[in-house]
Amino acid sequence: MLDMTATCIDLKKLSKGAVRRFYDVFEQRGAVSASSADDDEGFKREGIALVVGAEVRGLFTYKGFASLHADTTLYFLAGGVLVENRHTRHHQALIESLILKLKTDSKVEIIVSLDRQPMQQADEVTEAESFWLAQGFSSLDTQIHYQGASKSFDVKNKIDFSVSEYAGGNEATNLQLCHLYREAYKRRLGIPDVTPDSINEQLSIPSCSYLIMHHNRQLIGQVALFISQRECYVDSIYVKRSYWGMGAADKLTHSLFDYAEKKGCQTVSGTAASNNQASRALMERFGLVAQYQVKRVLLRL
Repeated sequence: MLDMTATCIDLKKLSKGAVRRFYDVFEQRGAVSASSADDDEGFKREGIALVVGAEVRGLFTYKGFASLHADTTLYFLAGGVLVENRHTRHHQALIESLILKLKTDSKVEIIVSLDRQPMQQADEVTEAESFWLAQGFSSLDTQIHYQGASKSFDVKNKIDFSVSEYAGGNEATNLQLCHLYREAYKRRLGIPDVTPDSINEQLSIPSCSYLIMHHNRQLIGQVALFISQRECYVDSIYVKRSYWGMGAADKLTHSLFDYAEKKGCQTVSGTAASNNQASRALMERFGLVAQYQVKRVLLRL
């Protein structure tokens, strides 16, 4: 049981100032920065907070996505516990309250990304993983994070593929992109869905860009990327299955590197599931090197 003074509450009941002070201490383990003008406003994001007395001791925020499966929502969590270490009884109470909040008549899947691990520790079960497994979660996958220098490549193609930047706003193109995405990820768990509106919303972010590939006027591939601080992060890259083995993926990746270099990026990075040998081989062929891994766990409600 929690202490008499410890309670789990809806995050929206807190002010922005209370949440900011939590993160100030959580991230810096030091003094809290000066208050800002909107500190008294209510916090708008979804989540659960652990309050001991008048102090926010922990919180989890989450964002829901429609999944590729009917009647299912995926929630990706972020957060931590203050003052004491994670994986304590307070942490467990926070998780229990979160699960109760997210239970609905629909299927719900909660996904948590664990701490970074060196590549050589792939098979080791960490304290964090043991904690989540004890809460009823199961292992989902291991994501490998790659990074390499941004540089130009020459790719020779026997087939005429064309790649261009896409700014969004075209309903027909957005629908085609949704279809490509669903085909590419339908066999993988823990993947949120994409909609025409979500494509436009993503492209409204200044750091986000899309490159799209055509062959004979047919949309056959796409890259979503984010550029920040001279790094290009590849959020997703895929080519229509019927074009595998024809050089389309090489052409699309070449165009991605060329685009990153023109934007002044020094590095290109991306993530692939450890069992996705095709994506890993593509990154390694273009000089990206595995840097670290992140295990993910999943709970189905």
